[in-house]
Amino acid sequence: MKKGDGQTPFYEALNRGIIKSHIGFVKRNGVSLAVLCLSLDVPNGDEERFEKGVAVLQDLTDFSALLLCERGRLITFLKDLHLHRAVQVAKNIEERLLKESGVGVKYGALTIVDEGESYDTLVGRLERYMEQAEKFGEGKICYGTAKYDFCTKGGEDEIFANFFSDQKTVTLYNFYNGMPLSEDVTVLGYGEKLLRLKTSLAKAAFLKNEPFTFLKHPLLPDTIKADIVSAMPNRAEVVLTNLRFIDKSPVDRENIRVLPDEEIEITIECADGTELYGTIHSLAVNSLAVKLKNPEEAKRSLAGSETHVMLDFDLKEQQQKMVHLRVSAVLFSFDGEQAVFSIYPNHFFKQKIEGYIALQQSRLITIMQKMVLNFYQG
Repeated sequence: MKKGDGQTPFYEALNRGIIKSHIGFVKRNGVSLAVLCLSLDVPNGDEERFEKGVAVLQDLTDFSALLLCERGRLITFLKDLHLHRAVQVAKNIEERLLKESGVGVKYGALTIVDEGESYDTLVGRLERYMEQAEKFGEGKICYGTAKYDFCTKGGEDEIFANFFSDQKTVTLYNFYNGMPLSEDVTVLGYGEKLLRLKTSLAKAAFLKNEPFTFLKHPLLPDTIKADIVSAMPNRAEVVLTNLRFIDKSPVDRENIRVLPDEEIEITIECADGTELYGTIHSLAVNSLAVKLKNPEEAKRSLAGSETHVMLDFDLKEQQQKMVHLRVSAVLFSFDGEQAVFSIYPNHFFKQKIEGYIALQQSRLITIMQKMVLNFYQG
């Protein structure tokens, strides 16, 4: 299209056709699909900046279809995402758009295509959320499903009451030495801001000494954090209160992070030729935290961002065998005594790290089983 050409008379039909095709795809294949509508804030109507923003948006949505609608609003699609994950992606898009292109989000709407959806119900819901978000302003993105409006005026308690009256199972999360422990539990009831759940005996015994827990469900937009009122191992029940959505959830970490049960020495080879020494504090497939032995020397060698290093360390395998790893890494953060690195292991080293994490998981599960046994033996 030449610069200055107007939109063809068919652009509205084009948008309808694309949206209807996505609805049909969801119904035929039973996949999860989120629809995101944004009203952008382009400083001074800068066409080049808008173009750059569109490029960033396309990259962040894996080059999904992008529709231009009335009032300059954009609609795009987030594939294979349930609502809670789609909300996180939308928030990331909002931050990255502003950071990388200078284009802000005035307000937006996000929803999931329902199995019984029609074009009119989907677009009507998006328009309703856009109206709500416009009233809030300041980058607000309102979201929900065909059944739950998470921007409702009734507040979170109304959402929880409606949700737990319909949904009879939810996933409960806690952490032990950095390892997430999850279990699908049964909802016994919700009322007076108290949630009663049926758990396993082991989970109830573990929660007896925990102050809070996390809950997730594909239809929830964010992780719920809740305080534990009581845990009753003999009845395999737990009672929760003070339920609230949290934006930053430890449950959503891309990879499981474990704390070694023994001291693991590590050598950091810096670009200036310096060798630093320390011990591994925690380890995941894509990151590693090191407690440094000489913080002052590390401060000189790790100054600046995007510091590339090589990491050398040994990990335990089955039958107490040891394997040596040499991994490329980039400094992620440094607080003076501890350095966190993003690591880039090759396929072989990645398998070894995954194997070590699996060993640590098995060890922690054994410890938990002993804890439960000790509880019942008094």
